[in-house]
Amino acid sequence: MKLLIGIILIVLLLLTLSLFGLSTDALQYYVLDESRHVTIVAVSQLPNGSYTGVTADLYVRVVCPGGGHVYVETFPLAEIDLQASTRVAAIVASIVANVSTRSCDFYASIRSDSPIVGGPSASGVTAVAFAAALLRLPLNESIVMTGMIMPDGSIGPVGGVYYKLQAAISRGAKMFLVPYGQTVDVMYTVIAQRVGPVVVYRTVPQQVNLTSYGAEHGVIVKPVANIYEALSVFTNRRFSYSVGGYEEAVKAMYSSIALMLKNGINDMKKEISRVMNLSKSVERLALSTSSAYYLTQLLKSIDSSLSSYISLGSNLEAQNKLYAAASTYFQALIYAYWRLHLLNAAIDSNYISNAADEVKGNIHDILKNVWSLIAQPLDVSRLSIFINTVDRLYEALIYANKSMASNRLDSATQNLAIASARVFTAKFWLRLLNSSVTSTSIVITPSDLEELSITISSLARNIYSYIIAFSSQTAIPQDLFSEAQARYNLMLSVNTAIDRIALGISSLSYMYLTLLYTFMLSESTSLVALNKTIEASLTMLKSSIPPDIPLLLELCNTGITEARLYNTARLSMLLSTYIILEVEAKTLQGSPATLALQPSQCINTPITITTTTTVTITLQHTYIPTTSTSGVGEGLHIIIIIVFVILILIVLLKLLRV
Repeated sequence: MKLLIGIILIVLLLLTLSLFGLSTDALQYYVLDESRHVTIVAVSQLPNGSYTGVTADLYVRVVCPGGGHVYVETFPLAEIDLQASTRVAAIVASIVANVSTRSCDFYASIRSDSPIVGGPSASGVTAVAFAAALLRLPLNESIVMTGMIMPDGSIGPVGGVYYKLQAAISRGAKMFLVPYGQTVDVMYTVIAQRVGPVVVYRTVPQQVNLTSYGAEHGVIVKPVANIYEALSVFTNRRFSYSVGGYEEAVKAMYSSIALMLKNGINDMKKEISRVMNLSKSVERLALSTSSAYYLTQLLKSIDSSLSSYISLGSNLEAQNKLYAAASTYFQALIYAYWRLHLLNAAIDSNYISNAADEVKGNIHDILKNVWSLIAQPLDVSRLSIFINTVDRLYEALIYANKSMASNRLDSATQNLAIASARVFTAKFWLRLLNSSVTSTSIVITPSDLEELSITISSLARNIYSYIIAFSSQTAIPQDLFSEAQARYNLMLSVNTAIDRIALGISSLSYMYLTLLYTFMLSESTSLVALNKTIEASLTMLKSSIPPDIPLLLELCNTGITEARLYNTARLSMLLSTYIILEVEAKTLQGSPATLALQPSQCINTPITITTTTTVTITLQHTYIPTTSTSGVGEGLHIIIIIVFVILILIVLLKLLRV
């Protein structure tokens, strides 16, 4: 009888362990179902065409385990689809919490009493709310925030900040977080003025210092650069982080490709010499045409610029700044090709179209090679080489098309020269596959790339629509936006994941710049903000720095290029791409990434991190398992289970002793 009772109790014990998920396999898994609420602010259009700030309520819920789904609802409906920006918010929050996005489901619901102007301007606070839910951190609901979340975790600029501050004040907010650099905004006042029998309405812009305006109404206006800063503020510093530890990895990667860089520079100098010799061979014939005077004047300018770039490249090479030197020689190569194309086009009216077709043929051949190579699983280092190769090929295609569309000899041949030089550099990047680039243990499959390409292209669509919505009321920098459009349109037309990723990153970088200049953010302010995000990203990737990262860091730091801000934005976007892939792969493989978030080298101004408590994404008070996590109730739940098991064991032991 006693033996029977003992057997029954043992069976009950095993059933208990099974039911409560404490078996050997289940010990790794927890369950999370957390909800958060924040106030969001938006802009509503009045019947007279003017705008006003309105508030809405954002409710988020994160459930783990899940299938990586992101659900969004708005009432009333927003003018712009929020699905893409909300998905990016979920991805960024997952990176902060060190969990796979695929292991949870994310829900976002926006409730407003007024129709609001759609757009991703609430996606920053959505990411904050998702991250707080994943990390089981409470949010200070007296804080209101506006800002667009970017894939790198930076908070991008948005419009209507003044009106949104007014809405936050009306809701009783104590603090208003704005994108870094947007503490000054422009309000537009419609003034009616009678001119004879006619009433004329004109819009008068007026700058508003939001910090001062907020202080007058008891609201602190605080700029934040990225989600890490925003989450720290929203959680009353319960979340904090530090950066550093990536410098040696950056140096090691740079050293591993230094020889290839030197070889690439030598190849570029040989190509410059070859092209110059070709142009010299046709110069006399070209100068015998009716365009001789025009060609002579243009050649003087070309030769002067070419000589300057060669001299600067030589100086940088002597300083061992190899990629900066290579980028400078690339500019010289453009002028060498320009010289050749200009002279040949003056001789042969069909030269430009024939040469452009030849460039396009080279582009297609290299792309086919890339597509065949990327069909197999790869690591982050090889992926970075493919992204940079494809990016240069499509830039070459854009300029080849521009050359054929231009009616001016100078612009047509200059665009053709850029296309020719870009194809040359694409071949250089592809040759990096044969260098001693350190591989990583993380395997990236074609399905991983496909999923990433969908996310990036969806976000590009979302931000593109956002810019278009603003373009009717606000002047946008058309030169930057046209560059974004060219890459965006190509992204919509391609069929392979690597092409969509490369074009998406480039178009997003130009869209980011478009937003910065649209909302009047200064270059220095933007660089500081981007740099803060870059150093956090570098810290996360310190164990597997891809080869393009140290090269872009050097290029940003030299200050030799007019595209410095673009290079910085591109660097940040590339970093985010690699982090998304690595966090997903590591968490799914059971090897969690850590965030022990020192300033990056992308700008010369040092960055001061004001937070002091270090968090390794295991935050200062809790660890988040790689699959999913539990709420506060789970801790009590487990204690009850343990007590119950102990009681069963005590009874069992007593019975066996009797």
